[in-house]
Amino acid sequence: MKKILMVAIAMVLSACSTHFSTTTQVDDKAYLLLTGNINGATLIIDEQPDINLDSSNIRRYTEGDETVVKFAVNVGNHLVEITKAGKVLVKRKIYVTNGNSFEVRVP
Repeated sequence: MKKILMVAIAMVLSACSTHFSTTTQVDDKAYLLLTGNINGATLIIDEQPDINLDSSNIRRYTEGDETVVKFAVNVGNHLVEITKAGKVLVKRKIYVTNGNSFEVRVP
């Protein structure tokens, strides 16, 4: 009887093991966030055609009391230039990785 009880306990204890696995999803895009005084400004990324930040096609959202514009960019190095009334306000080289955002404040 003791042997049967011991075998039963051993079987119950061995059945209590768990298997745990995780899955991590990484966004394959990176993002450029523009905050600050973006009215009347123009964005140039990697010497591509200008993007007028006053355009109605640009998606904006409000975070706190600031307007934020978000652009999806490829992962890697980029040259970001923001101009207003013919003056260069921001000219920076940036590096972004998968799923990350790089914020640029426009003065």
